[in-house]
Amino acid sequence: MVLLGAPGSGKTTVGEELARRGLRWREWELWMLERWGSRQAFLAVKAEALPELHRAIRAWIAEPGPPATIESTGLSDAAFLDALAGEHRCLVARLDVSYDEALARVTSRARGRHLGDDPGGLRPVWQAFDQVVVPARPVDLVIDTARMPPPHAAALLAGMVRRRARRRPAPAAPRR
Repeated sequence: MVLLGAPGSGKTTVGEELARRGLRWREWELWMLERWGSRQAFLAVKAEALPELHRAIRAWIAEPGPPATIESTGLSDAAFLDALAGEHRCLVARLDVSYDEALARVTSRARGRHLGDDPGGLRPVWQAFDQVVVPARPVDLVIDTARMPPPHAAALLAGMVRRRARRRPAPAAPRR
């Protein structure tokens, strides 16, 4: 599953709720901060760092266990998300939130846990998400996280993932 959203949309909070419901979740932003130290340090080596992150995520997805959930803005990761969709049956949920609500969330959340902790840097990323990702990225479901609390969003998404996992492909038609 991919949780797609702008900073402050609730990706991490919904991901944590999904983990409580038995799906695999890892907060990759913490991994990135541990690996590179800061958003600025990551951006300074982004050309090398992003492929390293994607390799780590792919390896994690390939591990045995329940379905995996990742989060993304869909901006720098667009090609990676396209590749994942070709390799796996991905449920993509876009988490929407207004700019004002995203700003309030980013301003009030604990520091040091996200690459996008600076409220001053939110507007350009939120706008890019709204202008580039929203109109172009195919999704299976859109959730307004200002209206649907994270536990409810996670319950809905976990149910969708489980239903998808139970589906079996239709038998192939006999060849003549």
